[in-house]
Amino acid sequence: MREGWAVVCDFDGTTLTEDLGDAVSQHFAGHATWRRAEDEYRDGAFSFGELLRRIFEPITAGAEEIADFARERAVFRPGFEPFVTACLRAGRPFIVCSAGLDVYIEPVLARLPPPLRAHVDLRSNRAHCSPSGMRLEFHRPARADGCGRCGFCKGSVVRELQAAGHKVVVCGDGTADRCAADAADFVFATRRLIDHCRERGLAYRPFQDFHEVMAHFPR
Repeated sequence: MREGWAVVCDFDGTTLTEDLGDAVSQHFAGHATWRRAEDEYRDGAFSFGELLRRIFEPITAGAEEIADFARERAVFRPGFEPFVTACLRAGRPFIVCSAGLDVYIEPVLARLPPPLRAHVDLRSNRAHCSPSGMRLEFHRPARADGCGRCGFCKGSVVRELQAAGHKVVVCGDGTADRCAADAADFVFATRRLIDHCRERGLAYRPFQDFHEVMAHFPR
């Protein structure tokens, strides 16, 4: 019998031990550009989608240079591969859902064994690289019921899976995961997402690695 659960897992700071998108921006656009945009966003000057534009669009590096940096820098959070393996065996859809960019996410996911990579569905924003700067193309989910602030609202992906008959577990860590957490049936949260889950009274469990997620996965 097919497992009723599906997994929506954030990439930066969740699948990985650090926020690789921030590292890419700081390395290729410069720390000052990244810091200024982050500070203005924290002060409420613009939306999260606009933040993404400001930290990535100044990048003039080519796609392969960014991919090389990502492959060298990225570290999977402990237990990630066993967790994907368990989901594959249980027949659970597994979506890596990111507000980041395919140009650095795809090269990292390609390190997974082929059967695991084939099981992982990537939903992310797209980067179009050029010497004059990067152009972002925000992912458009199948459902047009996003919040309108994220650029790519992960809550729409959760509701898409629920409409298909799944219960959804969300694994996430920060701002871009809030809409997904609000819509989810259960959340595994780390870092800033823990506070959001507490404030909203969401069904959640804090975690440090994916071995914990497997041990406490809802039945």
